Amino acid sequence: MVVLALETVTPAGSLALSREGHVAATMQETGVPHAARLPLALVDWLATQGQRLEDVTHLAVVCGPGSFTGVRIGMACAQGLAVTRSWPVAAVSTLDALAEGWRATRSNGEPRTVLACLDGMRGEVFTATFRWDGATMTPLGDPLVGAPASVTVAGFADPVVVVGSGAVRYAEVWTMAGLEVMDACEPLAAGAARLAASGVCPFVAPHALRPVYIRRPDVELARDRRIAQA
Repeated sequence: MVVLALETVTPAGSLALSREGHVAATMQETGVPHAARLPLALVDWLATQGQRLEDVTHLAVVCGPGSFTGVRIGMACAQGLAVTRSWPVAAVSTLDALAEGWRATRSNGEPRTVLACLDGMRGEVFTATFRWDGATMTPLGDPLVGAPASVTVAGFADPVVVVGSGAVRYAEVWTMAGLEVMDACEPLAAGAARLAASGVCPFVAPHALRPVYIRRPDVELARDRRIAQA
C-alpha cells in the first residue's frame, strides 16, 4: 500500500507519503494559493520521493475543520484524482491528524489528555479531546468550535496538553489555566497518511467523501447579517 495524503485546510497546506511503514511529509509554499498549485504540486513532490502517481494505491485527504475554501479545494482535488485513477480515499479529520502527530512523537509515557486545537480565526478555535493512555489514543466526544476561554478542560485526571495552531495563538489562555502548550508536531498530511495506512480511517469510494466544517461558512453568516439588518 502506498498512501498519498493531501492537506489544504491550513494556509500552507502539506503533502505526505506512506509506504512500507515509513512516512515522508512536506509543508507547501505559504504564498501560493492551493488552487494554483494543485495537482501539479503532488506530481512534483512525488518525484522528489522517487515516486509517480502511477505508484500510488490509496489517497487520504484532510477533510476539515479549517479554512472553508481550503477544505473544498482539497476535497475536490482528492475526488478528481481518485475518480480518474480508481483510488480508494480516506477522509481524515484535521483534529485527528493533529492528535496523531502528537502521538507519533510518543513511544510510551504517562497518560495525557490531548486537546487538539486549530486556530479557527474570528477569535475562535476548533477543538477535539483525546486521551493518551501511554499506548493508544482514544477520542473523547465530538469536535467543537468556540472562543478559547469557553473551552472546558476541567475534570480530567491526567495532565492536559494543548496541541496545534490554536494552542500557539492563544497560549496565554492555556498557560494561565496551567496547561502545556505545543505547536503541531508534524505536517497535518503526515498524521493523515499514518491514520489512513493503519486502517484507523477507512477508505471509501470518492463519491462517499464528506467534509467536516463544524461551523457555517462566512458567506452564509454574512448573508444572515444582511437579512437581519434589512
